[in-house]
Amino acid sequence: MSLINFPEPLKPNDNIAICAFSSGVDNHFQTRLDTVLNGLKSQGYKVIEGDSVRQNISAKERALELMHFLTDENIAAIMPPWGGELALDVLQYIDFNIVKTAKPKWLVGFSDVSTLACVLTSRCGWATLHTANLMQLHPNETDHNCVNVFHVLALTKGEQFEQVPSASYQTKLINYESDPDALFELTEPTQWQCLNYNDARKLEITGRLFGGCLDTLNLLLGSPYLDLHRFKQEYAPEGLVLFLENAELSPTAVARSLIALKLNGVLTDVNGIILGRSAVIDSPHKQIDYYQAIELALGKCIFPVLFDADIGHVAPNLNLINGASCTINADINEGKVIKASLSTKLC
Repeated sequence: MSLINFPEPLKPNDNIAICAFSSGVDNHFQTRLDTVLNGLKSQGYKVIEGDSVRQNISAKERALELMHFLTDENIAAIMPPWGGELALDVLQYIDFNIVKTAKPKWLVGFSDVSTLACVLTSRCGWATLHTANLMQLHPNETDHNCVNVFHVLALTKGEQFEQVPSASYQTKLINYESDPDALFELTEPTQWQCLNYNDARKLEITGRLFGGCLDTLNLLLGSPYLDLHRFKQEYAPEGLVLFLENAELSPTAVARSLIALKLNGVLTDVNGIILGRSAVIDSPHKQIDYYQAIELALGKCIFPVLFDADIGHVAPNLNLINGASCTINADINEGKVIKASLSTKLC
């Protein structure tokens, strides 16, 4: 068994590389970007901005820049501004055998960031942080999940932290072009749910956290880039707590993707699944909605499946460390999560 490599705690004066390996920031959104980067500097971090952030460069050029940051001993963390569309395209140019020998550094974000983060964790054994994207971390943002990003990055191996469901979540779309200083407006009551237990009971799910955006991970699973069975054997014999979120997949595509996980044998390595609130609920053709899709695909699982959790494209985001040990405790009643906590340990 191998041990997960946790990057050193992030501290003031450390170098944070801003690298858009998926999608850069065009002129309309750069006022927001500058505000966020100035916020990093005001916290004492040194910002190193890659050419990919404000320029349209090729996938190979983005990959070479990312490879430089991944192997640079002076970089402590890599924070893409946000996700994007084609992080898959850079994987072919990354030499993960070389990366695995380098000093690990934090990769931070969600959406298409998780495409690379999950491969880093599974192929190289690096812990990575699935959380709010950099562009959401406005220096005036008060959402505790956002504030806690830097507390989590500053933790030392062996330390642990606890999280609970948010009180409310965001439904309003934010436009950083028209309102570059926009903060979260969390207005809708949060209600985590449990798919496959309708009685009153207490749940405990333990294992090693792993997950990200279903849109891209479902394409990688089973490939040499993302072999979860091998990852479990090497790093997580205790089993996995799989977390997934949906950005753009239709309900039918969600059902197909989750069924494919079963057909590929992925779920045999899983102790429990936690699904984020979906950004797409209804099908344009009205066949099935998102909730019917997950019932169809996962309703007969013998392990717990929690959903509508604080993960992904419907803010806010929990701080979930790929590769860390976790325990989820939840009180369930009639399919609703009455109370829950997620304890994560950097070990």
